[in-house]
Amino acid sequence: MIGKSMTIAVLAIFLTTSPCWAWGGGGGGAGVTSSTIDLLMPDPPRNVTATAGNGMATVSFDPPKSDGGSPVTVYTVTSHPGGIRVKSTKSPVTVKGLTNGKAYTFTVNAANSVGTGLASGPCNGVTPVGD
Repeated sequence: MIGKSMTIAVLAIFLTTSPCWAWGGGGGGAGVTSSTIDLLMPDPPRNVTATAGNGMATVSFDPPKSDGGSPVTVYTVTSHPGGIRVKSTKSPVTVKGLTNGKAYTFTVNAANSVGTGLASGPCNGVTPVGD
């Protein structure tokens, strides 16, 4: 996956209650360290399932196993066929505008500050029906 690198500098200050500190004999100090963290796109969401309704479906999923080092900011649920896309910050997601009597599956992508990760595998097929 394509990713970004970020360098983080950390200033650490060490304090002590030792009497040596009061006399200037040490016991404290400071240091700066840096590290590079590779940020990646998130893994696909897991355990995607759908439940049919009247002209709609409710799609549920679990978060990705890895967020790529940057929090997931949005999920996109896509219907197949039809390509209806619904964005949400959490599960479950309601997909409206489906045709009753027509079978659908759904995939889910997760996105973070790096980009949009791969789609989940398609969930179970559902067929919306009228009341």
